[in-house]
Amino acid sequence: MEHGKAGSENSSFSLDAQTLVRLKKMLLFTHEDEQYLVMAGNILAAHTEDILNSWYGYIMNNNYLAHYFTRNGMPARDYIKTLRPHFRKWIFDLCTRQEGNAWWKFEERIAAQLPLKSITGNDMEPLPLIYLRYLSTFIYPVSEAGRPYLGGHGHPEAEVERMQQAWFKAISFSVLLWVYPEPQQGPF
Repeated sequence: MEHGKAGSENSSFSLDAQTLVRLKKMLLFTHEDEQYLVMAGNILAAHTEDILNSWYGYIMNNNYLAHYFTRNGMPARDYIKTLRPHFRKWIFDLCTRQEGNAWWKFEERIAAQLPLKSITGNDMEPLPLIYLRYLSTFIYPVSEAGRPYLGGHGHPEAEVERMQQAWFKAISFSVLLWVYPEPQQGPF
């Protein structure tokens, strides 16, 4: 792996560390947010299944999203079931991650699921083309799914709001990494 590059040696494209820092700055994602994100993770870890149930309910109640989790027009329950551990890990890692190679590699693995292609050595099926408008607008419902749990643990309201904002920023950052365009090949 090249020094200063995010991701794995096998990835075709990785963001450099400067770009990652710039993206976080543009999100106003601070060191203080990192601390609140860890606090949020300590709470959300116990409620992961409820959060996933909320996400899956939202997805399956919206045909344009449910499409990504169907096979032959029917909900692909086995496929959906195989995704749960990956989403569970993502929630945990998102809140507790140490930014570095392992975390970037995991984010790149998620990003690799988005285009229509198969990935060698991956136990997840590729998804059909996901439109950016759907993926990016899903950030808010995903972040809101954690709010009820953050507020129920005796923290002052201001701390709950800071945890919620850190959770929202972390989800936004993650999605930014998934949809970050690869450089174009060619003369330009």
